[in-house]
Formats: sequence, structure tokens, C-alpha cells
Amino acid sequence: MKLPALLITLAISLTSARADDAPLVRTWTPLFNGISHGSFQLSEPRLIRAEVLKIDLAAKGLQFLTTPDNGTRDGETDAITTSTFLTTEKCQAAINAAPFDKVYATPGGPENVQGLMRRNNQTISPPDGQPCLAITASLTASIHHDDHGAPESATTVVSGFAVILRDGTITGKDSKLHPRTGAGVSADGKTLWLITIDGRQSKWSGGATTPEMAAWLRSLGADDAINLDGGGTTTMVIASPDGKPRVLNRPIHLGIPGRERPSGSHLGILATPLTAPKN
Repeated sequence: MKLPALLITLAISLTSARADDAPLVRTWTPLFNGISHGSFQLSEPRLIRAEVLKIDLAAKGLQFLTTPDNGTRDGETDAITTSTFLTTEKCQAAINAAPFDKVYATPGGPENVQGLMRRNNQTISPPDGQPCLAITASLTASIHHDDHGAPESATTVVSGFAVILRDGTITGKDSKLHPRTGAGVSADGKTLWLITIDGRQSKWSGGATTPEMAAWLRSLGADDAINLDGGGTTTMVIASPDGKPRVLNRPIHLGIPGRERPSGSHLGILATPLTAPKN
């Protein structure tokens, strides 16, 4: 290799290492027992805004829920916004989760969810070979390439598009820029990161590729990660002190910044209030 080419390769390598190893989230704010919130903003390689929830699965009082089935109506679930899901299920935090078949302008339409989705050990949507995030009753999280391989002990499961990080190695390949929702899991399965990256809003946030999202989740501490449903569905919501939903990111439904898209699949977390320190 000629010297100039070698220097260019070395410079790219060093830049990538700094971008991957830098502390993206400088401050974590505890929201509930076991749940902390952080965010980061980048100006390179484009303007990027991201929101992150860090969940300590060893914390007491955590429970996970997915979207319930819709009974005897058409489809498996009904399309509702993430804010409505959080309020209805009395969750403290929620994100959109698995892909689904139809985009509606307004809530209420029937949806068929892609891949395995379990709620309280009830199968809402059957496996079809999609990658998935699985959480057991003992609150250990894992990511699987095929939802047929989800552990039987997993009471909560949502599927996604692709495994983008495996054993610390980036496996994401989608180079298109989109809003993204993802999940990362630590090597011991006891820490879960949920991330939303805004996009399609050039003066706010330009979106991300899956290798980029994988690198950011690895920087946060994840060993494995999955790309969940994204695009106009990308939404992260928490409960305010009065219980009302607070949208942390800026979704974009039907090209309208700040408008939530009704989704057929969500992942919610029930958590207890922060414990006051003992004197």
C-alpha cells in the first residue's frame, strides 16, 4: 500500500474509533426505578438527534408489556399511537416496536404484526423467521436472528427487521437514512437500551443507517442490538409526573414533524417511582 493511501486508511480508522468510543450520552437522568434517560446530538456526518432509555433489568418493580390483541376484530391488533398505548396500559415508558402491515392516517385500523409478539406469555403474533428481542419473566433480555428460536421462558417478545450488532461486531447493512428505533442488550442480558433517532427533518435530524445505530448502541455498552420498526413510526414516550404522556423525540407521520403515527406494535415498561434516598 502506498504511503498516502495508508495514511488515509489510518485516519479513517482513528476517526471511527473516536466516534464509536466517545461518551455519546454525557448525562443520564433517572426517571423511575431502573429507567434513566439520556440524549445526544451530532453535527457530523449530518445533524442527528437521538433519545435513549437505559433500563437496569435488575431493578425491582419492572414489568414489560406489548400491544394487546384486538379480540374478535379483524387483524391481530389495532393501530394506536405510542402515547395512547402508554396511557391505556399505564406504562412509565414506551416505544414503537415491531413492523406492521398498514399505515393509517388516524388510529383505529386493524393491523397484522410482523414476526413474533408475546404479551404476558400470550402469543399476539406468531413467529415467521424475523429477528426478535426477547425478555424473560426473570428479566433477562436477549436478541435472536430468528424468532422461532426465542426462549420459551420469554414472556415478552417483539420482532424487528435485522440484528445489527452481534457479540460487539456491527452486522447492520442498511445504508439508507431513516428515522430509527432500536434496542441494545448488554453481554450479560441485564441492561437494555432503547433508542430513537429522528430523521426526514433536515434542519432537525437527518436520520441514520443501521451500521451507525449499531455503533452508537455499542458505544453505550450494548453487545447485541436489533433494528426495530422505524421511519414515520419512530416514537419514544414517557409518563410525566401527572401521568400524561410526554413524547421525547420528534416523530414524523405523513410528513408532519411532531405528529405520531398509529402503530400496530409497541413495547412498554411499567416501573415504580424513584426511591427517595435514606438519611
